[in-house]
Amino acid sequence: MKNAHLRFGWLTYYKRNEKTTTTFQLRLDRFIGEVSPDSRNRGKAHLISVIGGDTQIAAINAAISADESFEIQGPDVAPIHVSFGRNAQTHRAALQLTGRKRPLRHLIGASEELINNAGSTGRTILAHSDPMFVWMSLAQIHGLPGIPEWADWFCTRLEKHKSIVPMLGIGCRPVIVKGDKKRFLRWLGLGVQRGLLAFPEGAGRIEWPRTGLTDIFSQEPTAAALTQ
Repeated sequence: MKNAHLRFGWLTYYKRNEKTTTTFQLRLDRFIGEVSPDSRNRGKAHLISVIGGDTQIAAINAAISADESFEIQGPDVAPIHVSFGRNAQTHRAALQLTGRKRPLRHLIGASEELINNAGSTGRTILAHSDPMFVWMSLAQIHGLPGIPEWADWFCTRLEKHKSIVPMLGIGCRPVIVKGDKKRFLRWLGLGVQRGLLAFPEGAGRIEWPRTGLTDIFSQEPTAAALTQ
C-alpha cells in the first residue's frame, strides 16, 4: 500500500444557493464512467467510492439523489463533470481507523444501468478488461455455452468488431461491451464450425476461475479517456 494515496482521485461538488457557493471535496478511490458523445468535459457516472466526513458524505448522497452533477479527476482522468442519472442507489458505511477518534464515512454510488447490468440493452458494463474476466462475465450474464480456454478468441472477436470500448476508470480498468446474446452465439457457432474453438476431450464439469472484488479493483489506473 506504499503511496496508495497517489492512486486516489478527487470528487468535487459545488452546492450553490442564492447567495453562496459551498465546495465539498472528497477522496475518490474508485470510479467508473463514460464520456458524453457531445462533450469531452461532461459524462455519465456509473460507480463512485468516496471517503470523507459526515457533512461531506451527506452532501454527496443528496446530490446523487437529486441527480446533480459533480467534478471527477484523478490519475490519467482529466477533470470531467458527471452525474448518475435517475434511480441511482447509494450505500453508506463507517471506517474506523487506528489512532482516529471519529470514523471516516464511506459512500458508494451506482447508476441504474450498472445495477441492472444484464446486457438486455445491448451494453454490458464490466469493471475489468482482462479477457478471462470479460468472457466469463458475458458467458454468465447471457448464458453462453463455452469453456475458459475460449477467452482470448472471444475477446479478439470483440476487438475486431469494435464491440469493446474502454471507459473512464480510477482504481480499475472498466469497459463497455456492445452486443447481445444472439450476436455472441452466432460468433461461437462460426468458431466451432470452422474448427477454431475446441471442446474438452472428456465430459464433466467445467471449472471457471474465481475472481473476487480484490482482483477486479486492485489494478493500476489507466488512461481510458476515449469517446464511444
